[in-house]
Amino acid sequence: MAIFILLGALNSDFLALSNLRDVAVSACINAIIGLGVTFVIITGGIDLSVGSIASFVGIVSAYLMVNHGVTPLLGLLIGLVVGTACGLVNGVLVTALKLPPFIATLGTMSVFQGCAYVVTNGNPVYNVPSSFVFLLNSYVGGVPIAVVLVLVLGIVAWLLLRRTLFGENVIAVGGSQETAWLSGIHVNRIKLGVYGLSGALAGVAGLVLVARINAAQPEGGSPYLLTAIAAAVIGGANLMGGEGRIAGTLVGALILGALTNGLVLLNVPSFYEQIVTGAVVVIAVALDQGAKGWPMLGGRRRTEPPVGAKPQKTAGETVGAEAP
Repeated sequence: MAIFILLGALNSDFLALSNLRDVAVSACINAIIGLGVTFVIITGGIDLSVGSIASFVGIVSAYLMVNHGVTPLLGLLIGLVVGTACGLVNGVLVTALKLPPFIATLGTMSVFQGCAYVVTNGNPVYNVPSSFVFLLNSYVGGVPIAVVLVLVLGIVAWLLLRRTLFGENVIAVGGSQETAWLSGIHVNRIKLGVYGLSGALAGVAGLVLVARINAAQPEGGSPYLLTAIAAAVIGGANLMGGEGRIAGTLVGALILGALTNGLVLLNVPSFYEQIVTGAVVVIAVALDQGAKGWPMLGGRRRTEPPVGAKPQKTAGETVGAEAP
């Protein structure tokens, strides 16, 4: 709220209703990707491939619709499948091959980005069907459909995290993988689930981006990688795992959207945006850690299992889950 008041004081046009709507729309891509990233971060992982997945999904769907006559609805479904599949690839690398999430997703970031270039030989895809653009770029009662989509996805994500066994297990895995395993939670299945979810939401963001600019760029989603992660971190996601807030991620995305919009209105050169974004992330994390007594300086939170400890059966889970 303070940022909105400050920007409004610096430029009265910022608080105009039409401009606030633009701020909300500009925050949508970061918000959608950030929701998926939040789940991954809560488990103690990271997904650096989300921007490339968004690019790849956008290119694939647009290419099929423009060059092969695929209907917009089928194009959407294919995009969701491709995004989910990319996320599951990340999950397999992390769980089956035991690669560190940073290394695994850093590698797939390049792979998926390369795939986006290969599909069209590095060329953008133009003339996306107008019905597709209308589907994701129209208005509902004067509210942009992208904003409505973010609100719906946010509610679903909140319910999934706070009102389901899956969400409880996600938080448990992030708090301590060893303890979660000893409690009978299938740690690898949870990790596969969050990476698949992250890929699916990155795919949704890629489709929304295509509809917004009426074209698909091979590198269109790449700029949203760091800002989406920043939105989650600003919103309270702990990079050590175990903590994250869906509403916080949405607010974080809105803050970044407001900063970008405000800097434009103030005629600040665009390259200063990265400096401001980085500073905001550092300040947000510092304030959050300070309020918690700087737990990051107190060592690892994850507890090691007692020697000779055996997994225990819990409601809804069966013993025999793979060791993390």
